[in-house]
Amino acid sequence: MATTLESLREHSPAGPAFWRFGREHRQPLLDAVGNPRRDAYLACRSQAARQEEQRRQEREAADREARRPVCADCGRKFTDDRWEVIANPRG
Repeated sequence: MATTLESLREHSPAGPAFWRFGREHRQPLLDAVGNPRRDAYLACRSQAARQEEQRRQEREAADREARRPVCADCGRKFTDDRWEVIANPRG
């Protein structure tokens, strides 16, 4: 981590005056130093949010399939195209 006196004067020690090696922008001191527990928490929270979104999408897909109509003649479920034609008749 590095800084210059000019950056400290311009931004103060609480401002974005520090460069962390490997990063392209200046950061406040606490962000530049890093917080492994916070990083782990944010990663865990992000993963939990992705998993919840995936479960929500799976539930929506299952609900959609449960609503899919069945052909009265052959008993097969309608394709998406056929379902669209029946749901939105033209003319």
